[in-house]
Amino acid sequence: MSLLRRYRLFTRNALSRLLTYRANVLLFIFGNILQTVVLFYLWRAVFRSSSSAALKGFSFPEMVVYLIASTATIQLTRSGADEVIADEIRDGAIAMNLVRPIDYRLRVLFDSFGTSLYNFAFVGLPAIAAIALLLGLWKGEPAMPVLHIPEFLLSLALAFALNFSYLFCFGLVAFVTTNMWGMSRLEMVVASLFSGSLIPLVFFPGWLRELSTFLPWASMGYTPVMALLGKLQGASLIGALGIEAAWALFFIWLSGWAWDRLVRRLAVNGG
Repeated sequence: MSLLRRYRLFTRNALSRLLTYRANVLLFIFGNILQTVVLFYLWRAVFRSSSSAALKGFSFPEMVVYLIASTATIQLTRSGADEVIADEIRDGAIAMNLVRPIDYRLRVLFDSFGTSLYNFAFVGLPAIAAIALLLGLWKGEPAMPVLHIPEFLLSLALAFALNFSYLFCFGLVAFVTTNMWGMSRLEMVVASLFSGSLIPLVFFPGWLRELSTFLPWASMGYTPVMALLGKLQGASLIGALGIEAAWALFFIWLSGWAWDRLVRRLAVNGG
């Protein structure tokens, strides 16, 4: 409990920092809504141009739920740990944080909790409301999916653990490069593609689809949403959760191993 009281201040500070600038909050909300709306009309055009009521096992209502849930899941699980580390290395603030009597990785973790709470309030809750409205509009329709909440929450928790440890590892690259802007943009593009946030992985060519499901990015977004829609059940669900857990454990180990070695070669340029 004393540990929780010590580190929860970083969660509160992260949340306060994100809420400080109202324009950023409004633009953040607007950006996520705009992305979902654009994808909605894109997929509506695709379904209307198709002679089939279902594409790759998705009905149009299922695709709409997928788009909303995918946007929310990516935002809820993406911790921003890489940005925290990269910014502190670039401006030299990491030097002060390393000499404080706190565990740096725990501090970044609790900072990430603040980011997730912020995303839940401004992306997650609107997504829940949108899906609830959609369920009401399509009530009684045979194509409307039955949502599997327990499976989704379990997969979401694993996705958060994976995403945090993965982004912590990625942020450690700043110890070598100092500036991470270009690499971060590239990582976001790759993550958006292979997490299924733009296109569900079932629409990929066979060989790429099979490969993508075993990559860590699929576990960060695609797996939780497919579990929510009931597209993963039984052995396939257990296998997908196993892949999530395996990647999470791997990056947790890798983040600790890389941190212990890279922190010894830190050179502070700012501050």
